[in-house]
Amino acid sequence: MRATRRRLSPEDRRAELLALGAEVFGQQPYDEVRIDEVAERAGVSRALMYHYFPDKRSFFVAVVKHQADQLIEATSHLPLPGMTLFEEVRTGVLAYMEYQQQHPHSAWAAYVGIGRSDPVLLGIDDEAKDRQLAHIMTRIIEVEGPGTELDPKVEQHLKVIVYGWLAFTFELCRQRIMHPSTDAGQLADACAHALLDAVGRVPGIPASLADAIARERR
Repeated sequence: MRATRRRLSPEDRRAELLALGAEVFGQQPYDEVRIDEVAERAGVSRALMYHYFPDKRSFFVAVVKHQADQLIEATSHLPLPGMTLFEEVRTGVLAYMEYQQQHPHSAWAAYVGIGRSDPVLLGIDDEAKDRQLAHIMTRIIEVEGPGTELDPKVEQHLKVIVYGWLAFTFELCRQRIMHPSTDAGQLADACAHALLDAVGRVPGIPASLADAIARERR
């Protein structure tokens, strides 16, 4: 059914189309989605749809990018006072799973569920991981203390560890999308323990950081 067209700013109209795209691509296989049907549901002309997105692929890419941004926002909040690194990591993983549970038919869920092969989509995934890496590295360094500077080799080793952990966590969350009965709390615990254990084993990390990590692993 064609929606009644409303006057919106370009930014609001684009946001509305992206939200609709998240729903459409999450509920239908990519090949079955038709731009003219999306335009009809949005209550806009096909020409206006193509004004915002040149083709279906660019529309899908924009939708996935928007979903990735929302996921980052949902999982990268500042920690509550007194929250340990373990608790923060666990909370972030649970927030990721909660987002997927609340948006089971989102385009991001569809993208995660079918696997990743498109280089443009992989670029979006890499960008999201870079932002998550920066957030986690900041929190790890804050455990050591404000103004701490790590040895460059140690910092690079930590970044490799965190990148690997993100891939591990992403796959666990992907598996839970396909097997939703899996206990989210247990997976979040496993993810948090895995990160702290890996960080604690990096050679050359400052003694105070190693001690703080060891305390949280007990």
